[in-house]
Amino acid sequence: MIFSSRGDFTPPLYVSALYEEFLMSNEIRQIEFKESSLLKVGFQVFDIDQLYRRAESGELAYIDQPHRVNFHNLIIYTGNEGEHFVDFHAFPVEKNALVLVNKGQIHAFDLVNKPAATVVIFTDRYLDEVTAAIDARIFAPTQFLSSYRPSLLMAEKQALSLQSILMLIAAEFTNTPVNIQYVKVLFAAVLTKVSELRPDIYHCQINASQIKCFERFVACLARDYASIRDANEYAHLIGTSYKTLNKICKIATNLTAKQLIDAHVVLEAKRRLSIENAQVQQIASSLGFDEVTNFVKYFKKHTLMTPSQFKKKT
Repeated sequence: MIFSSRGDFTPPLYVSALYEEFLMSNEIRQIEFKESSLLKVGFQVFDIDQLYRRAESGELAYIDQPHRVNFHNLIIYTGNEGEHFVDFHAFPVEKNALVLVNKGQIHAFDLVNKPAATVVIFTDRYLDEVTAAIDARIFAPTQFLSSYRPSLLMAEKQALSLQSILMLIAAEFTNTPVNIQYVKVLFAAVLTKVSELRPDIYHCQINASQIKCFERFVACLARDYASIRDANEYAHLIGTSYKTLNKICKIATNLTAKQLIDAHVVLEAKRRLSIENAQVQQIASSLGFDEVTNFVKYFKKHTLMTPSQFKKKT
């Protein structure tokens, strides 16, 4: 990848498959990470103008609509003001804003204001490879944590540091062959710099083994929330006891395992209600409720409003 004269990324032809549509689930598009055929790395860096141009051509016309990503996004805004949609909220962005979108979250780009940005996308596997050697957990299951903020504003120095590292990555990508290990070190440096902005992602009282256990629970929850709502079953799945799982959840989030299960189901219900055109009955079924009345009671218990009321409000 190379920079243009204004300092932005000019993507080569081999990244043209980024943001390839993978499948559709009702009205929420699911976007899969598509690896470059040139470089098997696990992450890509490109200028957001590439997405804007492909949206204008009709190839990626949906990117201003909420879509679910099956990879992580780190978006560094470098120019004019605009918005970025994450789940069911629009967050203002400006120069030096940083937006973090977790795998599985729903987001959308601003095609009205078209704020300038550099986009970094990467897979879970690559994130695990890189973070194994560093203490940076910026893409922890943030929606459950009190410190969750999808949009951050960096100081000028912090933004310049990140851009400098990305320029080194771009320079290395022009070499033949590319030094994969060097690129991995640079990517680790990006994560380390970003983690400076989120030093309290986990409470200081939780240790490394507890963090791993908690993240295994969240991974299982993200996969099985529509079929399992019993904390005991999740404890069994991750190889621990209900008591231990509950204790770890309380330390990490101040919520019990059952409360986190309910929070995830409600979050997913809110995403679908605010984005999809599906009927409440369809959404109830997709979330594992046999009767729509049970879903309505469950949703109202946790939000103090019915699904229909929530849908009208958003």
